[in-house]
Amino acid sequence: MSATGYWMNFPAASPSNIGRWDIFCRVIDNFGDAGVCWRLAADLASRGDSVRLFIDQPDLLAQLQGPTPLPHIDICPWPTADAQFTAADVADVVLEAFACDPPAAYIEAMSQRATRPAWINLEYLSAENWIETHHRLPSPHPRYALTKHFFFPGFTPGTGGILREPTRTAEIVEQAQRQVQASVPNAGGLNPAESLRILLFCYEQALIPAWLTILAESTSTVVLDVTPCPAQAQIRQWQSEHPGHSQPCIRALPFVSQPDFDHLLDEHDLLFVRGEDSFVRAQLAGKPLIWHIYPQTDDAHRVKLQAFYDRYLGLEVLTAAEQDVYRKVVKAWNNPSAPGSDLTKLWPALVKQMPAMLENARQWRHLLLQQVDLVSQLREFVAHLVK
Repeated sequence: MSATGYWMNFPAASPSNIGRWDIFCRVIDNFGDAGVCWRLAADLASRGDSVRLFIDQPDLLAQLQGPTPLPHIDICPWPTADAQFTAADVADVVLEAFACDPPAAYIEAMSQRATRPAWINLEYLSAENWIETHHRLPSPHPRYALTKHFFFPGFTPGTGGILREPTRTAEIVEQAQRQVQASVPNAGGLNPAESLRILLFCYEQALIPAWLTILAESTSTVVLDVTPCPAQAQIRQWQSEHPGHSQPCIRALPFVSQPDFDHLLDEHDLLFVRGEDSFVRAQLAGKPLIWHIYPQTDDAHRVKLQAFYDRYLGLEVLTAAEQDVYRKVVKAWNNPSAPGSDLTKLWPALVKQMPAMLENARQWRHLLLQQVDLVSQLREFVAHLVK
């Protein structure tokens, strides 16, 4: 793939009518919600915006941000029930992440501000078609003269895009250019006769013991790097029950900051990721991914999962048979009790088609880089709301 078509998005000057952002975040999925909000806040700050982040688990951010905190981000604990706010406390842009709702006292202060703030509900990322018709829709408040707008991240021009900071975009383009100059179209890919490097970051997974046994019987060398997650305990249990196995080579990794996590993804051939933040970063790494989606009681997550892979595999890079194998592995990983979830035959077939999956991943990433990133779109949108 030629790197000449990559679109670069550099920081733009902050719109003159936007002075401050307040971001509200409640953590539901471990580091997932915090991860999205921190990347958003850091990206805004890197473009010159002043950001205050209210979060109910602020201690998580110290682990995510790495050794060099960015300026202009004030981290605040979630306001207590008796907290009071004045109109002067309210920012120009109020962004609630994933419909977490700012405190009632803050919303009342919003209504008292002479210049109404732009109020944004940043929704969860989805590949479903319906989000294009709901993206940027207004929702008047039933009591106050305030209007909330829904902002949907997504993978098409009719959505808000994905979080992709300019520094990461530059790294990706540089990496692609090196591959083209070296005339190695599948640089970093897998030769099935050699080794397979897997990164695992998932929820508790019933398939893990059987999957590890399959990896142990593989004819190629498998290196399995396991990030801090429930799978580490499951893998230790499997190892205790299968002493003396040198295959796969299992390494328990420490927790790393977001920038280091991005680079960690670059070092592997196949990525098992969960949640939203890691899911997006795996796509930007341009490597094949198995998404362990956050489960929902009404099974709505399965619709989202299928919608993504319909787009992701719709590039006509993989044959119909290869797509079928890929989809079955993803389905099994997200629903181990479903019929056809036995990986005994699926896994060797998946490994065999890894070069084609790598090309699919890189072409998908190329499409994502043509899309205007989420922060650029968000800043442009709110600039028209703050008057």
